[in-house]
Amino acid sequence: MSNGIEKAPKRISAFKELRIFITGYMYILMGRKKNLVISMMFPVLAAIIVVWIAGENMFVHYDGTKSGSFVIVSAAIWGGLFNSIQTIVKDRQNVKRYYMSGSRLRCYTGSRALVQFFLCAIQSAILSLSYIGVAVVYGNDLPEKGLVTNYPMLEFYISILLLMYAADAMGIMISCLVRKEEAANVLAPYILIVQLIFSGILFNMEGMADYISYIMISKWGMEALGSIADLNNLQLKIQMTVPNVPHDFENRFEATSGHLLMVWAILAGFTVAFLLIGNILLHRVSKDTRG
Repeated sequence: MSNGIEKAPKRISAFKELRIFITGYMYILMGRKKNLVISMMFPVLAAIIVVWIAGENMFVHYDGTKSGSFVIVSAAIWGGLFNSIQTIVKDRQNVKRYYMSGSRLRCYTGSRALVQFFLCAIQSAILSLSYIGVAVVYGNDLPEKGLVTNYPMLEFYISILLLMYAADAMGIMISCLVRKEEAANVLAPYILIVQLIFSGILFNMEGMADYISYIMISKWGMEALGSIADLNNLQLKIQMTVPNVPHDFENRFEATSGHLLMVWAILAGFTVAFLLIGNILLHRVSKDTRG
């Protein structure tokens, strides 16, 4: 029996809200076919560059393999950032409307993160073909066994995926932080430059720089790929002509299952942290004075 008081509409479940946001975001991506094609073509071009420019000496000597790994790490980070750095800032006015109407922003952020994961999974698979290309084009021998599994290609793929998705999550976090698309575009190349500088490949990290490098996903991406490639057991380029030159063992490229699993866990931890921070930052949208 009605008492004349209307009940407030029941709030939908978080799962249903997440599903609605996922469906909506997928429609948005499908409507941006040009951006989607660029996203898919980037790892193809990156893989071609790896094979063409750096592939000849990959798995032949330490220097060539490290250089090739560095190119792959650079491509994975840039690909992840490019995927997501405008994802939320471009939709900021709608986000404010969702938030003010009672929607869960964690569902909104989660929908972007889940769809982006599948995008990264495809891109990482394409980029991983760099290793197959090196073997096919130059006849270079890939590692016979992995560190965690019996399949080194699977481990290369997992490492690239974790790195690219961590970069993607970083892009989502930045997209939650900035309020203008232009700011996101300006920040992206600077972020990549900082990541590459502190990867420990271009320069030796000492003192404070070494400590800073620990919060760079590029460092951990290089450690993962370098460990699987067993860089410590590859001869230096100079050793091919001067065999007596010593090759110092590098702990960061320790070829053990424990080390690789630790690096994977660290990359996954970065991803979770970026997404959590991004979600917290996004709640500031209520203070946005625009529209």
